[in-house]
Amino acid sequence: MAPSGSVLNALAILECFDRRHPSLALAEISRRLDIPKATAYRNLAALEQFGYVTWDRQRNTYSLGAKVLELSRRFLDQYEILTVARPVLADLAAETGETAHIGVLNGTDVVYVDIAESPQRVRAYVTRGDRLPAHCVASGKAILAYADEATVEAVLDAGLKKMTAKTLVSREDVLEDLARTRKRGYGLNLGEWMDEVAAASAPVFSHTGDVIGAIGVAGPLSRLSPRKADAVGRAARKHADRVSTVLGAPIPLKDAI
Repeated sequence: MAPSGSVLNALAILECFDRRHPSLALAEISRRLDIPKATAYRNLAALEQFGYVTWDRQRNTYSLGAKVLELSRRFLDQYEILTVARPVLADLAAETGETAHIGVLNGTDVVYVDIAESPQRVRAYVTRGDRLPAHCVASGKAILAYADEATVEAVLDAGLKKMTAKTLVSREDVLEDLARTRKRGYGLNLGEWMDEVAAASAPVFSHTGDVIGAIGVAGPLSRLSPRKADAVGRAARKHADRVSTVLGAPIPLKDAI
């Protein structure tokens, strides 16, 4: 069954709003989505009725409503890792001097569900809710290295998009990289997602021993050289193991092999 056009339009409208466009007029929404104003207006009216958008009468513009935040909170409540890992993030950011983050796998992407900002003036900008391809970020590698075969195959089959000249785009190269990740206990990304960004992340395990996410650090490649990234990776592993232990992961944890 084909999805409803009205539903698709409503979802597209919600995705119109971003940091550069926090509020939009009806004409702008119509133009950005290439749909008639009347269609956009009907969808906006429905979204406003249920609190997903708000209308500023003075400026005659629309913006996201509080109901979107409520849905976001429901989404985050699914992840037990957040409750335990939030205070650990601050420790990791303080120890490394870089931005620390929690990532979880969602489909073939990593979604960053929480962050602790770096105190540095020049830093990697990772925001809550960012979605990045799992095959080329450290958090994705850390998770996939310990994930079941079906999960890894789904990422490989989805296609390995080349983000930079350093991105691994062959099945063999990615599998070899995941084997190296398991051996050292943390994933590394040295310019594979963005040319000037590096990161190191370590897996977090649940009480069942399954990998449920990753805790890591991202920063400019100029500061996170390969040697420094390894040191940061070991720090991430230490703090990730703290979270896994509190979550009741089997002891010993899934150590590097």
